[in-house]
Amino acid sequence: MRLLAKFTVALLLSGALPAAAFEPARIELVVDAGEQAYFNVSGTWPDTCPPRLAGIMVEDRDVTLLGARESAGCQPSPTPYSLASTRMPLPSLLPGAGIHRVRLQLDDSADGTRPALAGFALVQVGTTPGLALETGFWWAEQGGEFDAGPGLGLSVETQSGLISLSVMGYDAQGASAWYFGAGEIDSGTAHLELAQFEGGAGPFARYTAPETVRLSGGVDVEPITPSRAVLWFSRPNPETGLIDLRPLSVVRFSFAQDPGEALLGRWVLTSADASQRITRWLDFVRSESVEGGFILHDAEGAVLRCEATPGLPGSPPALCRLDAGDGDAVEFTDIALRRLAGWDADAHRTLAFRID
Repeated sequence: MRLLAKFTVALLLSGALPAAAFEPARIELVVDAGEQAYFNVSGTWPDTCPPRLAGIMVEDRDVTLLGARESAGCQPSPTPYSLASTRMPLPSLLPGAGIHRVRLQLDDSADGTRPALAGFALVQVGTTPGLALETGFWWAEQGGEFDAGPGLGLSVETQSGLISLSVMGYDAQGASAWYFGAGEIDSGTAHLELAQFEGGAGPFARYTAPETVRLSGGVDVEPITPSRAVLWFSRPNPETGLIDLRPLSVVRFSFAQDPGEALLGRWVLTSADASQRITRWLDFVRSESVEGGFILHDAEGAVLRCEATPGLPGSPPALCRLDAGDGDAVEFTDIALRRLAGWDADAHRTLAFRID
């Protein structure tokens, strides 16, 4: 009920704000019935010189839509625009399945040396089931792709295809600040508008509703595993049409100092299809550190061998293999503190849930 109340308050307060004439670029991947694909970009530019598409570059999972615009004779009148890239077969446009990072990059300079960002989006290619981030407390991942120091905490809640995100940090003056966003999960990814609340009451004061709430940009959620993700914070500038994009690698917070100790406890091993395996219990009672990872020992003799992610000693392992000792073997690739997912030797989807 608390989450529902927070979500409702956020919608009511943010919905009361007046809509701005400027609308940041929206980037969508469109695939027609013939598997021809293209990017569609739309929005409202702050003046009468909206961008036009001049090309596209694809490097691994990073896609850059190259834009250009006139810089002379522009009038300060918001102008809607819609752009489309050239249609081509989906494998030619975006080689490989997974999540792709798409940027709309403009060049306002005469010599072509001053690129600027006008849009960003995450698009999913393929039918791989989306990863749901584990509910709980998260923080900045030390050594991640987009590293950051301590001082930022996040609370994540996922339920029934929805995700809510509370971000606790500091403003430009060093005062504590928190932001809230909620929305639908689409193939694991999500785009949330962030609202900043000010002027409310703390736990030692009589309740007072927040005096002000203002939209403070957005965040795109890119899951890596259920316990690791990249958050793409963006803040548009309604005067220039550009956005400030700040990615941050985050990880599920663990109270245990050792990654192996964080997984100790009772687990139930089952299958996505109840007819494919007999449910069994595991009780990991001891963690043993080894080179490149750790081993968990079950009270009945089963072992779980986990490989640490190189350069990320404080993050959950990248891979764990279960040997139950009776021929039952499972390889887990999606690892969180309370849920493991992978495949057994017969290629059946296998899950483990922590029960404690």
